[in-house]
Amino acid sequence: MRFLSRRYLAYMTTQTFKTDVLIAGGSYAGLSAVRALAVKWEEKRSQGLTKDVLNITLVEPRSGLLNILGIPRAIVDPEFAKTQYVGLENLNFKINQVISNDKEVVERINPEEAEADAAVNVTYIQGKVSDLSEKEAQYSLNNEDTKVPIQFKYALVCTGRDRNWPVTPDAFTPESYLAEMDSFRKSIEDVDIISIIGGGAVGVEMAGDIKHKYPTKTVQLIHPHPLYPPEPLTDEFKKLVHKSLVDDGEVKAILNTRIAEELPNGDLKTTTGEIIKSDKNYWCHNHKNNTGIFSESLSKEFVNQKNNVLVNEYLQLTNATNFVGHIFVLGDLVELPIIKSAGWGLYMGRQSANNVVNLITAGEVVEPIPNLETMPKGMVVVAGRGEIVSELTKIVELNNAHYVQEYKDYCLGKVRATLDL
Repeated sequence: MRFLSRRYLAYMTTQTFKTDVLIAGGSYAGLSAVRALAVKWEEKRSQGLTKDVLNITLVEPRSGLLNILGIPRAIVDPEFAKTQYVGLENLNFKINQVISNDKEVVERINPEEAEADAAVNVTYIQGKVSDLSEKEAQYSLNNEDTKVPIQFKYALVCTGRDRNWPVTPDAFTPESYLAEMDSFRKSIEDVDIISIIGGGAVGVEMAGDIKHKYPTKTVQLIHPHPLYPPEPLTDEFKKLVHKSLVDDGEVKAILNTRIAEELPNGDLKTTTGEIIKSDKNYWCHNHKNNTGIFSESLSKEFVNQKNNVLVNEYLQLTNATNFVGHIFVLGDLVELPIIKSAGWGLYMGRQSANNVVNLITAGEVVEPIPNLETMPKGMVVVAGRGEIVSELTKIVELNNAHYVQEYKDYCLGKVRATLDL
């Protein structure tokens, strides 16, 4: 059934169609790619290298940019949470067609027909991609089982990774996102002892933000190693994170400890049989890459045992014996020696868009990933009492003025400025 208010511009049910570029996933990498494709294609048109219109299709369950970086604070701060979800209608690119079973989303985005001389035509589908093979994929709308095919010439896989709720909320709309944040906040308000299992960056920030918001509660960070977070950074950085979180932030760190099970009353039993008192537990010890998007054949060839995707320096699907040059994989999914971050997602979105446009207009890719052996590793973590601990090129700092400014909105302003969104 077509959505009646805007003929041909919006649909309430799945439609079979073709596209030039399919982008699966609309977080940092996906939105970066959409914006860069439009900019790069317009440049090629202005240079007279093409007269064609580039059809771009973005498939994403959420109807906006959710700043995942800000979730640890959003779960305890309702006013801050309101700033961390930007609807697609408020981003700096035009959507020309919408396919969604949510009437409010369709009306809010209010798709505009592409102008006669437009360089690109952008379709947004509120749903998920599956069964992605070399020339075709299936997609379904939110909360529906029906799948229909979408044919493509190029595909950018930007599906990222999921963590346990609420760090990865459903957040189909701004309203549902805020309801999820409110639900988690209320669940911790009536308990006394909160345990975070896992001392990665997300675990550290959740523990720090909860304790900062609720200073009278006991907040415990449980980690199996003597230092945290686990990324390949200096011990100096990890010790400063610990000092900020524990000495300044008054979070209780329980180190060299593994949890065997959560007991019915909330207490935690360790692998050595000890009992850690707890009322509310958040498991922050793992994540899952969303590689289920691929068909069985592509998955067998290009997804390794670590659930990462094998790519070359241009992010094209590549293994020892096979190469699929028109499918690019971005962000957290890739098997590359990097610290996975929003920044890499933004970079790879622009890089891949550049390569796709050049493949179409000149028949070759032009931009490889930087030399990772010489690329400096770095990390920024919000630890105790909102303190910012950072490392870049082995320089460790507390409350670097530049990072303090960026983290007032948890880098959302930087993301939007970088992408011109």
